[in-house]
Amino acid sequence: MDKKYLEIIKFAQELIKIKSQGVIDGEKNIAKAVFDKLVNFGFKPELIGDKLRPSVICRVEGGDKVIWLESCLDTVPAGDFSKWEYPPFEGKIVGNKMFGRGVADAKIGIANFCYLAKELVNDKKFNGSIFLGFDADEQAGNFSGIKEVIKHVPKADICILGYQGIDEISIGGRGWLRFKITTFGKTAHTGSRKNKGVNAIHTMGKIIVALTSLDFNLKTEPFFEFGSSLNVSQISGGTAINVVPDKCEALLEIRWLPSQTKEKILETIKFAIDNIGVQYELTELQCEPAYLTDSKNKFLRILKSNADEILEKRIPF
Repeated sequence: MDKKYLEIIKFAQELIKIKSQGVIDGEKNIAKAVFDKLVNFGFKPELIGDKLRPSVICRVEGGDKVIWLESCLDTVPAGDFSKWEYPPFEGKIVGNKMFGRGVADAKIGIANFCYLAKELVNDKKFNGSIFLGFDADEQAGNFSGIKEVIKHVPKADICILGYQGIDEISIGGRGWLRFKITTFGKTAHTGSRKNKGVNAIHTMGKIIVALTSLDFNLKTEPFFEFGSSLNVSQISGGTAINVVPDKCEALLEIRWLPSQTKEKILETIKFAIDNIGVQYELTELQCEPAYLTDSKNKFLRILKSNADEILEKRIPF
């Protein structure tokens, strides 16, 4: 087996053994491991951002064209270790697959990009510049790491994100809208004969039924055949089992497509709730637009041509 390939696999396993479960572990240890690897390659990386949750950046100056390689350092929690078929922090290889928390999202991506930068710098045919960015605090949706990275990145001609898969070339991403709905009622004792109160949780139930009946889960378009989606993620309300709740909160997320807009989505949501005739508040929490790269982009065509040839099959966008 190719020596470089084995080195990449070994480094990926080293990264998987470093726990970087977001707020549980922080990214300090994995950032240091990546930093040291890049120094070993002769590069001059930097640690930026929060000291306990740093990100890593590295500039490799060359020609005018800039390739930006980006992967996240943190992972979601591994949960109950006993429910894993293989230990989550070993990077165990079974057949032609590696198992562990963060393998695909995105520690193999980090390893690939570090070694890719090394190979490109040593390739006399390559006359471009490289920017490496490995960001912290992605998985929880706070994105403090990438916000720091963006402050340092030069204007790039192309950016490649380090998520794994060789069956397709992903050229876009759904947008997301995260928001909170609060319903209000009137408290009462559940045993009261006269004062029934107004149950805020029951009201929330009506809203959820109305919103999940909308077509957010059905809309598709070219390159987004899997479609948009709406998900009710969290619900909280009430103070005791024998008290009618006067307040309920629900957190929702919508993944939306390039043809949709935040304004139209919110208009549709508010119209559906207003038709119920209940007291509520809607608070927008986070939003990022959907995007789609032009499939005729010259870099993408070169990438696809090489992928088709090396993998000996047609790789679709």
